[in-house]
Amino acid sequence: MNGPQYKDYYKILGVPRDASAKDIRAAFRRLARKYHPDVNPGDRAAEERFKEISEAHDILSDQHKRTQYDSFGEQWRRSSQGGWPATAGGFEFQGGGLSDLGELFEGLFGGGGRRQRTARTAARGEDVEFGIDLTLEEAAHGATKSLELKIQDACPRCGGTGGARTSRGGFDIGAACSECRGHGRVLQPRRVEVKIPTGVVEGQRIRLAAQGAAGAGGDRGDLFLVVRVRPHADFEAQGNDLYTDVSIPYTVAALGGEVEVKTLMGVRTLPIPAGVQSGQRIRVAGQGIGSASGKRGDLYARVRITVPRDLSPRERSLLAELSRLRGEQANA
Repeated sequence: MNGPQYKDYYKILGVPRDASAKDIRAAFRRLARKYHPDVNPGDRAAEERFKEISEAHDILSDQHKRTQYDSFGEQWRRSSQGGWPATAGGFEFQGGGLSDLGELFEGLFGGGGRRQRTARTAARGEDVEFGIDLTLEEAAHGATKSLELKIQDACPRCGGTGGARTSRGGFDIGAACSECRGHGRVLQPRRVEVKIPTGVVEGQRIRLAAQGAAGAGGDRGDLFLVVRVRPHADFEAQGNDLYTDVSIPYTVAALGGEVEVKTLMGVRTLPIPAGVQSGQRIRVAGQGIGSASGKRGDLYARVRITVPRDLSPRERSLLAELSRLRGEQANA
C-alpha cells in the first residue's frame, strides 16, 4: 500500500527547518493573503496552492506533528498513525511497533487491545483576515453586516482527526482522510454577522474573537476584518474629516451671502464671506464622521466659483461698467 506523497512543508512555506513557530505563522499568513480563494475567485491553481500551504501550516504549527515529520521524513504519516509498516504474509500492516501490541492489534482489527491513543497536542487555530467593504454612510453611522466567508474548519468527514479507516482483506487499516488529506481541516463556508461601530475609517481592523480558523483540538483563532470604504459621489474622507466641493456664484463670492451644502446628515445653509476665493476651504464644525470617543470630525467645503455663460445685455453692460471702474481690461 503506497502512503501519501511526501511534501517538503518547509519549502512550501519558504522557511528554514529550524524556523520558529512565529516565523511559520508569519509565512503562512503572508502566503494565505496571496492565495486565498476569496482573493482569487475561480482560480483552481490558487485554491490548490492555498490548500497546500494550509496543510503545511497545520503540520508545522503542531509540535507533535512537526516532530513526527522531522523524525520520519516521507514516512511520517504512517508513523503518526501507529508506526512503521511491517509486511507479513503478503499484507502490509500498520501498527504501533512491537513494544505496543495493544495499539498494533487495534490498528489491525479495529478494537484489539482497546488501548486509548494519546490525544494530539491541542493547538489554537490561526487568526484570519478579510477585507470588508463599507459605504461612507455605513462607516460614519455604523451598521450590521452579514458576510459569507470561507474559513478553515474541522473536516466534516473525519471530525478533525485527519484519519480514516478502510477495510482490506478482512483487516481494518488506518489511512489519511480523503477529504482533508490527513490534516483534519478544510475550507468551509461560514456566515458571519458583524456589528460595525460608529466612525470606522479606511484600514481599521475589526476583531471578532474566536471566529477564526479551527485549531487542532484547541480554540479557534480570531477573525479580523479590514475596513475598505467605497468612494462616495459627494464626499472624500480623510480620517474623521470630510471634504466636499461647493459651487458659489461669482456675485456671492464677491459680495458674500449664503449657499446650500450637502452633509452626511442632510443639506444645510453655509455662510459665505465676501471675497472668498476659488479653492478656499470653509470649515463646518462637527459635520464629519463620528468616532468611538464621541468626538465628530469636521466637514470642509472647497469653494468652486461659477461664472455664467449666458449673460443678458443688461448684465453685460453692468459688468463692463464694473470693469472700467476697476481699471481692468475686459472685453466690453
